[in-house]
Amino acid sequence: ETVQGQPEHVVNYFFFVAEEVRELMAQLGIRKFDELIGRADLLDMKKGIAHWKAQGLDYSRIFYLPPVPAEVPRLHTETQDHGLDKALDNQLIALAAPALEKGEKVNIDLPVRNINRTVGAMLSGQVAARYGHAGLPNDTIHIRLNGTAGQSFGAFLARGITLELVGEGNDYVGKGLSGGRIVVRPKAEFRGATGDNIIVGNTV
Repeated sequence: ETVQGQPEHVVNYFFFVAEEVRELMAQLGIRKFDELIGRADLLDMKKGIAHWKAQGLDYSRIFYLPPVPAEVPRLHTETQDHGLDKALDNQLIALAAPALEKGEKVNIDLPVRNINRTVGAMLSGQVAARYGHAGLPNDTIHIRLNGTAGQSFGAFLARGITLELVGEGNDYVGKGLSGGRIVVRPKAEFRGATGDNIIVGNTV
């Protein structure tokens, strides 16, 4: 409520940024972003080195350009595998099908481990693809997870999804929260002092 301006202003700002980038690339004779990869020779370091804090810094080894033949690729030298096919969200998406397809309420109860990163992000993508930014009514998809969640638990969580974590989370719980709800509470058997124990990591 205290934020001034409209979303269209942000969109317009990035249009101007894109236009300036296009102009700078044209001045350098660059047509595509791919052509910028490995072009350390285009970096201007004079202003930084002239600053008193940067005096004595030598970036020559960082920006060294090895004599690479033209036929040697500079980008996409190997296909990356991020293991998305093993993500917990695949299971969540399947179990949440009634909610995604018909808007019916669903309750899901599963264990979670610290190898399960960014839980809820792929599911949120499915909600956004079908229902846009408005999402679903609150608590349409209620997911109760037991254990220790990996980094970025509930990142970009869409409206209509509630993540209830019984255990603890790592860094970046709720990063980029987009209308969803996140509850983190200790296990029933926990007997420690809440003020002396951490239930989630940094940057919540």
